[in-house]
Amino acid sequence: MNLEKNLIDNILECELKLGYANTPICFYYPITSLMELLECEEVGIDSAIQQFQKRELTRLGEVFIKEQPNEKGRYAVTIQVEGIRWVHTHFQPTDFMRLLISKINRPGNTLEDIVKIFTHFSSEVEVKKVSDKEWVIRFVDESIDPYVYHIEQNEFGFEYHRFTREAYEKTMGSLES
Repeated sequence: MNLEKNLIDNILECELKLGYANTPICFYYPITSLMELLECEEVGIDSAIQQFQKRELTRLGEVFIKEQPNEKGRYAVTIQVEGIRWVHTHFQPTDFMRLLISKINRPGNTLEDIVKIFTHFSSEVEVKKVSDKEWVIRFVDESIDPYVYHIEQNEFGFEYHRFTREAYEKTMGSLES
């Protein structure tokens, strides 16, 4: 996984949830996620950001990456309209992401319904219970979808948070049982 793929996936996810918008989009990353996605160490983060920005000029366009002044270690990554348009023109959300977003918030869903969304695409799915109302679900075959989904059930139903495996393990703990 790299930053470009992650940004493209995030833009496509936003488009599925909110529709296509011809406006800039900003995502926030902790420095540990940026280091993972840029494949660098903290001491080289500024150089890695500059290299990424230069490489992306012909694809995502001008990408602004700036550490938040009042939140050390948290970076805002802003993709301009041209980059949003480029993603919209050249990429499509996966069938899995379409199905997940269309079904996860349905009233009356059960955990089994959520797991069926995943098993529709592969029988090899890992489900780990985190607490009474939290689970982690991911595909064994990361080529189907490389992300780890932290599923939470609350009074409104189910929602998810999507992580790279490394980011999940740094934030939430090991995926191993």
